[in-house]
Amino acid sequence: MLTYLVAFLISACVTFVLTPLVRDAAIRQGAVDSGEDERKVHEVPMPRVGGLAIAVGFFVPVIALFFYDNRVSESYLADMTRFAALAGGAAVMVGMGLVDDVRGLSAKVKLAVQILVALGAFAAGYHIDSVNTPFGMVTLGWVALPLTILWIVGIVNAINLIDGLDGLASGISLFTVFVLFILGVTGNNVIVALTAIALAGSLLGFLRYNFNPASIFMGDSGSLFLGYVLAVTAISGSAKSQTAVSLLIPVLALGVPVFDTTLAVLRRLISGKHIFSADRGHVHHRLLDSGMTHRQAVLVLYAGCTVLALGALGLVWATTAQAAVILCAIGVATIVFTRITGVFSVEEARVSFKYGLRRQQRLRDNLQRIQGTVDEIRGSDDIDAVLEALVEMAKAVGMDRMECRLAVTRSSGLQRYAIRHPSGADENAHFGRYMLSFPLDGELGGIEITGELRVSWDAPDEMVQVPEAGSYDWLAMVLRDRVLELEAASAALPLRPRLAAETLPPG
Repeated sequence: MLTYLVAFLISACVTFVLTPLVRDAAIRQGAVDSGEDERKVHEVPMPRVGGLAIAVGFFVPVIALFFYDNRVSESYLADMTRFAALAGGAAVMVGMGLVDDVRGLSAKVKLAVQILVALGAFAAGYHIDSVNTPFGMVTLGWVALPLTILWIVGIVNAINLIDGLDGLASGISLFTVFVLFILGVTGNNVIVALTAIALAGSLLGFLRYNFNPASIFMGDSGSLFLGYVLAVTAISGSAKSQTAVSLLIPVLALGVPVFDTTLAVLRRLISGKHIFSADRGHVHHRLLDSGMTHRQAVLVLYAGCTVLALGALGLVWATTAQAAVILCAIGVATIVFTRITGVFSVEEARVSFKYGLRRQQRLRDNLQRIQGTVDEIRGSDDIDAVLEALVEMAKAVGMDRMECRLAVTRSSGLQRYAIRHPSGADENAHFGRYMLSFPLDGELGGIEITGELRVSWDAPDEMVQVPEAGSYDWLAMVLRDRVLELEAASAALPLRPRLAAETLPPG
């Protein structure tokens, strides 16, 4: 226990000293969260790379054990593959988070890296290959790989999603690692115990600056790092547990972020939105909307974490009957919590479902209209008719603005085309808040075409969905190719007068 205590103190002190240094460096480098997004709850720019301090504080005592010969270091050295996967994956998560905090990364890139890191962890031995239930041990077989990846990626994103209030993600993670520490000690799992206690010290040192009112955020560098370390440590902790429903112990310990992420996915699926789309429907947002202050909302969620942590620890020593009672009590408490706070409402779900059905119907209708426009363009023998088909489509799908510019270069000279919807709009007017742009550059038989198709919407509910965006890209390619074909067919003819319906200047 002395080794654990020393690791905890070293980690806490290193993070406590390093965090203000990281904060000041982030401010100098401009790595701050502006707070302009409507989902944000802070009003002033805030440095957001605090995860770097958390990670360094965690690694210092862990790596130091390699230079101190004792039972804990022997355990690490005996399983270097797993330690390398833990440390390497955590380092990748911190690095990716730092890039995202400073420059920004797309959700697809982050998800791809998370899956690759999860695959590496699985290859190193972090498996959910069996589940101990009240009815006996269930071997998962081939399901172990997808379930392990889903667990790691899910927990990483759960911690990321819950990181919406000062001290929330770091505090919730602190409750979780204490459960994992006890699980490691009682299960004689030295690596789990040390990993958990080192992370606990790091989180405690960081909370001094992150609790409301915070002076620094952990950012993605912190939430991705925490999510990964918690996920793989929970796998190791539950794998050696002989307790009934052993996998539920880390699930309960991570109950708040798991609950919030599950609701977020269900909410977006019901409303017909992409599961990675952002919204203001998370648990902490609902608590704030109910009238709670920032600090009150965090403390309420801390209380929820305490109940779930005690329930998780109760499962460690519980019999099958006692485990059933604990799970039923937690289930009832969850239902009561959702009803009191309004985090989930059946009526709201019904309305969202109807909205989602309308949204999906709109998508199907628009895809059919785009297909019809593509067929019309392919069948047109005149460029003027091609452009007019674009205008009719823009009206049909409810675009706030559409603009198409084309410049065709051939041996006889330069021909320009341009058309806009609505036709009477000011040529200097800005496009809507949501805009897509598609290049129209190509070459055929010595004829070159350059140009651009731009479409936009003002309201978020009217903006294009992902499948629709792909169809517009396809439409732009068909448009470009058809214009080239028509120009090539008429290459020997003199230049035509400009399009009569054209409203844009030649520029």
